[in-house]
Amino acid sequence: MEIRNATFGPFSTNCYLVWPDPAHATLIDAGYLPEAIAAKARSLGLHIDAILITHGHGDHMLGAEVLRQMLGCPLYYPERDLPYATGEFLGETYPVPQPDHLLRGGERLELCGLEIDVLAVPGHTPGHLAFRIGDDLFAGDCLFYDSIGRTDLEGGDTETLYRSLASLLELPAETRVHPGHGPGTTIGREREENPFLAGL
Repeated sequence: MEIRNATFGPFSTNCYLVWPDPAHATLIDAGYLPEAIAAKARSLGLHIDAILITHGHGDHMLGAEVLRQMLGCPLYYPERDLPYATGEFLGETYPVPQPDHLLRGGERLELCGLEIDVLAVPGHTPGHLAFRIGDDLFAGDCLFYDSIGRTDLEGGDTETLYRSLASLLELPAETRVHPGHGPGTTIGREREENPFLAGL
């Protein structure tokens, strides 16, 4: 399996192209500059066949509907975060996503030759999802290198986030974490070194 990260926007939001086959890829998160995301895929010889969104904050999803229409591929979206898809984010307007599939966590998806476990990890937002593909975890804004997701935005809840983090720490130590912002890490590294996770 191959993974390529591209970072866009004022919050340096990560989006990920994931593929086992050189022709077909899954895109995880689609924030700023959808045309640039599509161009990145083309430069790698990829066709995006599915879009997965970890949560409903604009920096992770405001390009999703543009890409869905541009590429004609299905959009998978966290059901509980639909209320946050208002069409406006920090003064920018965007097409409201029209998901083809709504996810709540607990699903197993088979997309583009990948088996993807959908994990419910609420707290940063009520519907936040993480996507586990083998030893790789696409964590959105739940877990970061040396940090965790904020809970001071609408719908955030600190106690709920910590329950989600505790569930992630049960994953194998070698699990590679691909966060929504910043560098990658591993579950083992964060279990041992992340100051926000002491005592979990």
